[in-house]
Amino acid sequence: MAATRGQTLGSLLTLLLGLTAGKPFISLTGPSQRTTPGNPVPFNCTAGPFSSWDFNVTWMKGRDEHPASAQHIVTNDKGNYSVTSKVWVTLARQDILLGITCEVTHRELEEPLRKTMNLSQVLQVVPTLKITTKTSGIHIHVHQRVNLTCHAGHFYPSHLRLTWMENRHKVQTVESPQVTRNPDGTYSLEHTWQAEATLEGSEFACWVVQDEQPPVQANITLQAQGSRSGKGRSIHPSSLQGPLQRSEPGTSIQLTYMSSGFPSRHVTVTWLKKNRELPKQQTHVHASGDDTYNVTSRVLVPLLADDVLSVVQCHVSHKSMLVLHKNISLDQYLLVPPTVTASQASFSVDLVAITCHVQRFYPQSVHLTWTENCHTFEGAEQLTSKQNSDGTYTLESSHLVNVSGQESERVLTCKVQHEAQPPIQANLILSRAAHSTYKPMESLGPQMPVLIFVAFLLGFKVLLVMSFIVTYICRRRNL
Repeated sequence: MAATRGQTLGSLLTLLLGLTAGKPFISLTGPSQRTTPGNPVPFNCTAGPFSSWDFNVTWMKGRDEHPASAQHIVTNDKGNYSVTSKVWVTLARQDILLGITCEVTHRELEEPLRKTMNLSQVLQVVPTLKITTKTSGIHIHVHQRVNLTCHAGHFYPSHLRLTWMENRHKVQTVESPQVTRNPDGTYSLEHTWQAEATLEGSEFACWVVQDEQPPVQANITLQAQGSRSGKGRSIHPSSLQGPLQRSEPGTSIQLTYMSSGFPSRHVTVTWLKKNRELPKQQTHVHASGDDTYNVTSRVLVPLLADDVLSVVQCHVSHKSMLVLHKNISLDQYLLVPPTVTASQASFSVDLVAITCHVQRFYPQSVHLTWTENCHTFEGAEQLTSKQNSDGTYTLESSHLVNVSGQESERVLTCKVQHEAQPPIQANLILSRAAHSTYKPMESLGPQMPVLIFVAFLLGFKVLLVMSFIVTYICRRRNL
């Protein structure tokens, strides 16, 4: 992202020098943040000055011409013309090796003005993860050391942080693991962690974090079971995998169990949620070629808003003998967006208390800001979020606003950023009448005096129009 910003500033400086000198120059700018494949991103090309408007702008993505979405011509006080052309490009993973080129031709130019930006500067490819085991035989004995390898494939850019977890506790973090460049321009890596097999079994996870994106993870479970000879105990390498990203209530996620080394195909896998068997499950048992059998079982789990504290149970049996009993907490896969509202109440003659209510969200981390006319408030009190009985969280942020001398209505905005989702905001119109109803009142009991807060209500249409205007102005300033 720093490279993109640097190129943007350099392009603008080049254009400014060109306009000052009177010689035609060209600049090309792109988005300030990286975007994942499948999302459209804008590019802007500006060229000038020219003595006439008979110029032509051509966009190329790689070797293919790409149509422009908008073009704007400006005339300065000297009668010279400048052009700004905009194009939207939907990114794909293979675009890492391509560039976007803007070419401007004019009759007074000896050769076209041309500017190219590598699409790799604005592209982010999330890695695919899996964990594999490497053992010396079919069975793994208790306390034997097992090599677990985390495979992160086809990601971009190359820098990331890798963390190994055991039973949700961090055991190792690698800030910049060694990577390998693929022919398509993406990167891959393999990192090995040595784990010890136990009778109780352990869940191991590999977490990968790119920049400020949500972590991507893969899980594997090692669980002890009785050996065929009856002497001692051994375990089958197995893994339990879920989706790479969180999902909202109303959607379904897929959980997958995989294991190997069973002596026969008489393996049964049962999935339960709240002690009820889930209907949409499929289990396949197939021979591995060394007189043993591998098992793959998948199930679709519907997510609800109150599933933060719910678990899915995976039961694996071989010839009616329980091999694995695993609880999978759904909180690691659930994303509950918050409900955001704002309120106001008179605190004194000159002060109004404004409060932003952020209700029923999960996970716990949120970022809240108060703004007025696109400027951020400083000093707002942000309390620690409180956990509700259903596992979700609630947060309130309060701020005292001085309204003495206020002559017109003010629009205040509470903006909440939760996970990697688009921000959610609530607008509040602070009117002169909002603090005209302040009246102190003595309490009837031995408590301290309290204040009556009378909320000033405005018509829905007025609030909607003013909120739209403030949002539009802020977006224009951020462009």
